[in-house]
Amino acid sequence: MSANGTRRSTTPRVLFVQHQDDCPPGHVGERILQRGAQVEVVRAQRPELPDPRRYDLIVSLGSYGSVLDDSASHVRREEGLLTAALESGVGVFGICFGAQLLSKVLGGDVYPAPDGPEIGWLEVDTEPAADGLLDKGPWLVWHLDVMTTPPGGVELARTGVGMQAFRHGDHLGVQFHPEAMMESVLAWADHYRDLLEENGVDYERLITSTRDLAPDTRRQAYDLTDRVLDQTGVLAATRRE
Repeated sequence: MSANGTRRSTTPRVLFVQHQDDCPPGHVGERILQRGAQVEVVRAQRPELPDPRRYDLIVSLGSYGSVLDDSASHVRREEGLLTAALESGVGVFGICFGAQLLSKVLGGDVYPAPDGPEIGWLEVDTEPAADGLLDKGPWLVWHLDVMTTPPGGVELARTGVGMQAFRHGDHLGVQFHPEAMMESVLAWADHYRDLLEENGVDYERLITSTRDLAPDTRRQAYDLTDRVLDQTGVLAATRRE
């Protein structure tokens, strides 16, 4: 039984909100399944999103779209979902678009990156508050908008472009992509090939780096997912492998 009286199953349940085919739960979803939770994936564009009180954790994934697009009805619906989750004490883990939406819901700001998009495998500058939760990477950074730390939140990491991760109570937002697998990176690189060229990002080097870093990035993603699960208490009793 949750604090608000909504009954949940004895097996923890995690809801992923997915915005597009090439941005699935990836490494994060793999690890959550390994830790023994039930995983449900819902498309953000559905006419109606589930009641967040049915879940123990909400994970909002990346998107080609922008949090700033007020014309997108699904963005408003997802904003309502995250708001309801926060009000009900359900943990939220936001990734890129999801982190920006979480920041906005919590009172932070989101705006276009003033110097253009930030794309590539980058190490982040971690703050003391990130100790034991977030390491330096390298992480796959791929975003056109930036966000601020919401009121009451704690900045965990940044690059020269801006803030990369924050914590707000049990909730976490990361601008980078721990979930990203090779298939996703290939799809994004093809979709944004002109943008990569315009911003001096070498397509072939990006793909080669993704392939070379794959074993380490999976481990890093698993470690971060474990820490998120432990922080939220969702799967504290489950075993690690």
